[in-house]
Amino acid sequence: MREFISRVIFVIVDTLIIALSIYLAYKIKVFVDSSSIKPIAIEEYLKLYTLYIIPITLFFYEGIYRYRYDFWHESRLIFKGVIFSMLLTFAYLAVTKSIDSYSRIIIALTFLFIAILIPIIKLILKNLLFKFKVWQKEVEVFDNDPFLISEIYGNHYLGYVKRSENCSFVDTIFINPKKFSKDGINRKIIDEIKVKKEVIFIPIIDGYDLTHCEIYQIFNTRTNLIVLENRLKSIPNRVLKIFSDTILALLLIVIFIPLIIIISVLIKIFESNSSIIFKQKRVGESGREFYCYKFRTMVEDGEELLNSYLKEHPEEIEYFKRYHKYKRDPRVTKVGRWLRAFSLDEIPQIFNVLRLEMSIIGPRPYLVEERDMLKGYEDLILSVKPGITGLWQVNGRSNLTFDERVELESWYIKNWTLWLDFVILLKTIKSVIGRVGAK
Repeated sequence: MREFISRVIFVIVDTLIIALSIYLAYKIKVFVDSSSIKPIAIEEYLKLYTLYIIPITLFFYEGIYRYRYDFWHESRLIFKGVIFSMLLTFAYLAVTKSIDSYSRIIIALTFLFIAILIPIIKLILKNLLFKFKVWQKEVEVFDNDPFLISEIYGNHYLGYVKRSENCSFVDTIFINPKKFSKDGINRKIIDEIKVKKEVIFIPIIDGYDLTHCEIYQIFNTRTNLIVLENRLKSIPNRVLKIFSDTILALLLIVIFIPLIIIISVLIKIFESNSSIIFKQKRVGESGREFYCYKFRTMVEDGEELLNSYLKEHPEEIEYFKRYHKYKRDPRVTKVGRWLRAFSLDEIPQIFNVLRLEMSIIGPRPYLVEERDMLKGYEDLILSVKPGITGLWQVNGRSNLTFDERVELESWYIKNWTLWLDFVILLKTIKSVIGRVGAK
């Protein structure tokens, strides 16, 4: 019953958000150009049922009201549904010859607000409903992986909770097949599917996001085929990534000009003997070396200072072997420590992006001497441009070991999409503001 109530609430709230989006779009258009709209025209937009029916129908089609998707996966489906809804709405108005009766700007703004507001409000709503136990579903997890278990039970957006002692039966079970043989997993699924509504299992193959794969069937053999694609090998995708990098880099330069000036002045005032920009050789796409730019955060010629520090703190040597960073590097200046805390030292890398040596999002730009440590991932990681930020930046930053960073970056390259870049960019902002793993 709680499941049904939750779904009804989501549909009602999404409908209200669409009405709110129409209202906001109309008000903005009136504010910008009030002469072209009659004061009562908003009623005509609110009564345009196409604006409600098409998006809600597509959300149903995408399974948004049926399945318990993760926030980012569901947001991608919402954005996809909104784009198709806008195209279908304009097509409907054109076919019915009523397109001239409505403002195209208001309709476009309406869908923009829908795309922004529905994911945000749904995130708040699901967490709220979870607290009131409306958006809670008791399930079983047949696995001993503590990370997976904590994510399933700890993600309130999914709404799954551990089966209580008072609950005699649940209709959903999660299975990790890695602990079974092929025959064992088939038998386990058969046993569970006979009595349960849902059997959710993790694919045996690691390192690939199968939600973007094409899955089809060979009927005569009853076999499923999964098509994996390296999207960054596609020329149109590579051109799209370069184009988006360049546009974003130009935008960031304009935004950061005042900050660049302030940082440069601070470095000159407090570190008068130091140059403002530090450049270091890094390994780029296809193994080509380039100079990576940063604001200087360390004293120049600080090797003696570091050697003295390591003699007094030998534990730092082992820490460096594991993380390729020091816990407390004595060479870092006062201004440098502040710049590193908020990743502001990396702003000059925007110019590396404009020189087509780096991307905004990508694997870490590795030092030349680190190339031999990539352990079989070298060809994959060096097949793309390194990035100012990436999955390593939003999943622990300095808290990750060197090997963990390499694995994350290989996953990024194998599963790249423009949506993934967008999510990483948003998570980077959150990580920098929260100073997650900053050193």
